[in-house]
Amino acid sequence: MEPEHATLEQYVDMPELLARVCEDRELLMELLQLFQESFPRLRDALQLAAESGDANQIEKAAHALKGMFAGLSMKQASQLAAQVELAARADDLPQVHETMAKLIREEAGLLVAVESFVAGSMT
Repeated sequence: MEPEHATLEQYVDMPELLARVCEDRELLMELLQLFQESFPRLRDALQLAAESGDANQIEKAAHALKGMFAGLSMKQASQLAAQVELAARADDLPQVHETMAKLIREEAGLLVAVESFVAGSMT
């Protein structure tokens, strides 16, 4: 499915996430808005580290993203960030870049889905 038609359920394990917030929709919205604010900084840190080829910084940035994704039940994105982290730990920069390309595609749809969900819930 194209990112512009993405739904949050395609990227997030909603039953798990709702259980994490005790079915509190207001808290869910706050967490998603916090994600929207924090994600660009973490994504940019990973991209800069990858551009510089600094495996240690790539590992740290990927780890931070992995945690953010996992905390919001964004399983596929979390798994991809974990793969980037492991590739960086192994100093396998070609694998880092290959996996980051997949992560970037996942993120594109995820961001659209979060934005659409938040906007729809605010109306």
